[in-house]
Amino acid sequence: MADEIQKVFTAYGQLEADMVRLMLEAAGITVIQRRESAGTVYGLTVGPLGEVHLYVPSSQFEDAQQLIQAMQAGDLENLTSEDEWETGISDEETD
Repeated sequence: MADEIQKVFTAYGQLEADMVRLMLEAAGITVIQRRESAGTVYGLTVGPLGEVHLYVPSSQFEDAQQLIQAMQAGDLENLTSEDEWETGISDEETD
């Protein structure tokens, strides 16, 4: 039987939805997006027609929810240099 899906996030516009979707996918979480087609046609980003709903498999729901909560709380690091990606240590920490 296929894994059920659960809505984990509602974004207000495609840009916000893409940022959250890409963050979840980078963590290995499968994401399905759904939005009202009229919102896409008219490029709406406000109201119900601008909403983009993100769904994940039930088995990944808790991980996705924790990651989104950490993002909203500002607890995620933004590694910017190539060295930070490789070592996990910023240039400031090595001075």
